[in-house]
Amino acid sequence: MYGIMLPSASIPAIFFFAFSMAIGAVLSPGPVTTALISQSPRLGWITGPLVSTGHALTELVMAGLITFGLSGFLSQPALQTAIALLGGALLLWMGAGFVRNGVKGKYHLPTQEEKEATKPMSRKQVLGMGVLTTISNPFWYAWWITVASVYLLDAREMGMLPVLAFYFGHISVDYLWNTLLSTVIGSGGKLFSNRVYNILMAVCGSYLLYLGVQFLLTGFTGIKG
Repeated sequence: MYGIMLPSASIPAIFFFAFSMAIGAVLSPGPVTTALISQSPRLGWITGPLVSTGHALTELVMAGLITFGLSGFLSQPALQTAIALLGGALLLWMGAGFVRNGVKGKYHLPTQEEKEATKPMSRKQVLGMGVLTTISNPFWYAWWITVASVYLLDAREMGMLPVLAFYFGHISVDYLWNTLLSTVIGSGGKLFSNRVYNILMAVCGSYLLYLGVQFLLTGFTGIKG
């Protein structure tokens, strides 16, 4: 075990921990956000659940590979130390970027021009786009291998229910945020302001900075010990 990491063996605690740590990554604009922006004006709020389902199916495969297929490989002490250090660096980089951009007000909801400059797709195509935008994002692989794998392997030591709690806690953020965003886009941005968006991103970034320090401390302990 890494020894960081999960707050307790309580299923609700693991669920909400996974939920809270995923917020920053999910809210950060990326390929999945682009998919939402492109189709929400035409399909409405349902775009969020459709894209999220494609994304969640891909993450289920990744979580399964880490938990079962790669668990022996990832449990090597030297590799655990390397993953903790890389994961910590990634979290610090992400967190610092979220805080900086949030404070500067750089995050914004899509403009009317951005929403209109798109072509409509079927619901099946939108679900498939959730898969494609996920697997084409290099950051997604880095996140799961260097950050999420730490918690998944800790959870696996406690049984399958903690693993499932972590997975469902993580994807719940995708469903909630993507559904909210697609609803907001359909409403013309009346339900959610750019200012609130930037404040939320800065707060999430601060939390990721805290987690990054935890990871680095664990990695340095592995080097010493």
